[in-house]
Amino acid sequence: MTALRGEREPRLRQVLDTPGLAWLVARLRERLERGEPLTGRVSLRQPTPEQRAALQRLFGRPCRGASLTVDLVELEQLLQRADLCLDLRDAVETLHGPIDDRRAARGRVRERWAEGFSTAALRVEGRPALERWLCDLRDTGLLSRLTKNDPQVGSETLLHAVDLALRLPLDGIMLAEFAADATGDAHALDAGGTLSTLVLRAAALVGGAARWDDAAERREVWASAGVLCDDLSSGALTLGLWAVGDTLTDHALRLHTDAGEPYRLSLRQLQRESARFEARPQYVSSRGAPNGAFNVFVCENPSVVSAAATRRKASCAALVCTEGQPSTAVRTLLNQLSAAGARLHYHGDFDWAGLRIANLIMARHGALPWHFGTDDYRLAPRGAVLDGAPVDASWDQNLAAAMSERGIAVQEELVLNALLADL
Repeated sequence: MTALRGEREPRLRQVLDTPGLAWLVARLRERLERGEPLTGRVSLRQPTPEQRAALQRLFGRPCRGASLTVDLVELEQLLQRADLCLDLRDAVETLHGPIDDRRAARGRVRERWAEGFSTAALRVEGRPALERWLCDLRDTGLLSRLTKNDPQVGSETLLHAVDLALRLPLDGIMLAEFAADATGDAHALDAGGTLSTLVLRAAALVGGAARWDDAAERREVWASAGVLCDDLSSGALTLGLWAVGDTLTDHALRLHTDAGEPYRLSLRQLQRESARFEARPQYVSSRGAPNGAFNVFVCENPSVVSAAATRRKASCAALVCTEGQPSTAVRTLLNQLSAAGARLHYHGDFDWAGLRIANLIMARHGALPWHFGTDDYRLAPRGAVLDGAPVDASWDQNLAAAMSERGIAVQEELVLNALLADL
């Protein structure tokens, strides 16, 4: 066949491989690449005089009308009678080389992707969170996009990610240590990399985290699965917390509480040397806490902690500050306090950002509102103009409407007296 094709090629090129018929050959090639049969007709609107003349020479008859139409069966028979090709595919491949069937190629690629995901599914069987993770990667096409739709690279990357995901959750290991131990490269899970992007989503499902849009949320996702990005820079500002254990953290908390001074707990301390929190004797039954429980007040702004330390000193009740959006250390501390029997009471700024933070604290930690309802807002002094999109308060269905109506933001500093009275 190769020898015959070589003999026919010069004559075929003379007949078909001309500028005026380039559009026709291109249409034939496109059909072959799409896996379509070379039957039926193809048309060309508004042909040039050169294209019209070339088709007239090919078929030996005038071509009239505003467009050119070619019957592909007639064209194939014409070329076969002239012994120029076996069929139209043979003609196109003689001129342009082997034609890849794109539809078939796409089918082969889909099959290879399916095989890769099937292999991975067997590895995570019995782990519902990871099974959902694989479904998400497949359904969203994320893995395909990250690996430029290369099923071989994608499958290898996926199995590598599965190896790491199967280790989750961990027990407070550093991210770099996890990466080094699992891959031999301490930076393999740095943000932005393909492997990190995949395993981060597995960590979110394992740990129950919902978002990973920014650096703070990504740290939260890792922490939810027991992987720490940084255990020193993340801290929780406290005042008046009482601990009864024998660790260095317990001693440090008691010293600062007795002195009436704030103390910042690092995430490292909270993860590696958790304190034994209890109520100070004078606060066991304050604000009607049930037997065995104790109250911890939670605020949004460090200025509240500073004012409480200055005016309440060593007599201040237990206070924790989120310093805006709660860090991993703050969330860890609040979880530990709740586990120790603390009843959390939260106050924040009366603005939309403050309500978003409060919704999170209420939902995740079961906190109660602390001077943070509709009546408290209406009695508060006037503050700055309230800007931004409204946010509903999960604990008070009337608060958002009252804030929208009044149009005033009230920061915690404006209601310090009411807060300090409870401390």
